[in-house]
Amino acid sequence: MDEVDLAILERLCKNSRMHSTEIATDLDLATSTVHKRIEKMRETGTIHEFTVKVDTGEVGLNVTTFIGVNIEQNKRINIINRLKSIDDILEIYELLEPYDMLLKVRTFDIHSLKENVLQVLGNMDGIKDSQSILTTKCHKEKSCTILKK
Repeated sequence: MDEVDLAILERLCKNSRMHSTEIATDLDLATSTVHKRIEKMRETGTIHEFTVKVDTGEVGLNVTTFIGVNIEQNKRINIINRLKSIDDILEIYELLEPYDMLLKVRTFDIHSLKENVLQVLGNMDGIKDSQSILTTKCHKEKSCTILKK
């Protein structure tokens, strides 16, 4: 990964639909060079997917919740796999403190949070306890960033 790859990624993070020709013009490179580098980053797994950022309020996903979860460590893999299967859970992080895991959840309303996530967690084997933190407003959310060294 060199400076050119990072510059390409920086542009794709801002707009995943940006064409290779536009990136090439910005960076003063050949379009074929940009295209080959993007393909290589896809093949190596640096780029997982090209995606769309949705205005969650416009589609009715009005409740964003972070849930701290403490688990029985010997059931960790099974719990992670089960959590991955719950569509309302967007992100799963392992932590050092104060919880074993942190989940980012987005639902239509409090009722769907309770039905689709909290009750499932409460019945899941190996989860010792959980604590929910409901957000009131998001001031910044990014899915990708490239920091310069």
